[in-house]
Amino acid sequence: MIPVIIGYAIVENYTRNLPLTPKIKSDFYKKNKDDIEVLVLGASQSRDAVNPEFLSRKTLNLAFPDQDYYVSSKLLEQVSPTLPALKTVIIPITYGHFETAPNQKETWKNSMYRHYFGTTVSEEFTYFKDNFLYISFPNYYSIKISDHRNGRNKTDFNTYGYNLDVTTSHFNRLKYDSLAIKESPVHITPSQESPRLVSENAEKLETILAYCKKQNYQIILIETPTTDLFKQQRIPEVLYRKDSILATVKSNYNIDYMDANLFNEYSLNDHRDNNHLSPQGAEKFTKRLDKIIH
Repeated sequence: MIPVIIGYAIVENYTRNLPLTPKIKSDFYKKNKDDIEVLVLGASQSRDAVNPEFLSRKTLNLAFPDQDYYVSSKLLEQVSPTLPALKTVIIPITYGHFETAPNQKETWKNSMYRHYFGTTVSEEFTYFKDNFLYISFPNYYSIKISDHRNGRNKTDFNTYGYNLDVTTSHFNRLKYDSLAIKESPVHITPSQESPRLVSENAEKLETILAYCKKQNYQIILIETPTTDLFKQQRIPEVLYRKDSILATVKSNYNIDYMDANLFNEYSLNDHRDNNHLSPQGAEKFTKRLDKIIH
């Protein structure tokens, strides 16, 4: 067993030193926690739309792909007490958030956040796996290790952990050709109605809002911009339920709301794909968000 243990130790150490987004954000967090005033939560739309480089207040963006309100609420409750200067919390309220299956049982995220931020975000805790990155999700980290060793990790992070690279993005692969983009499939989530999930996700959003109100944080709900192709694929009933929840929380809480889909200022070059902003688009979005914060 000794060679096996040594082998896993080597792989684990390599994994922990990979230049992944969580590590870079963790390094920023640890160096600046006393001065961070803005916290961004949510999924990949928020991750790609908010580049802290263009905010005048020090900002930690903890958005991560497929991250639901449950995980965001856990991060908020456990990270915010370590941020004495925190004043503003940014929360997404996009088309698919309320009818996407909650991911609190994805325990590999628990290992990731436990290692980088000292938090517990999963309702299921496995002591052995939660203390190691590689073992928590071997398939995922094996790909990251292989890409890193072979120079295939197309990332260009700034100090805040924002990825400035677009070479692997869907629109870039299509050379931002509008005809090719129009003919390519539009990835949209959810692709079908799941009303049974709405109440659970809405309850987790309520948890976030109530916590922010109690802590007297400024709350900003953001709706990140999408292309017209994406808008055409949306299911009217899903959109209606989202808008109904938005109207309810706006009436119950003192919040600011930024719907970037109302601003006709985003071109194809401002997107990575139909639902995510490129660095160029993020600069526009973040600068407008900065005005709302002030």
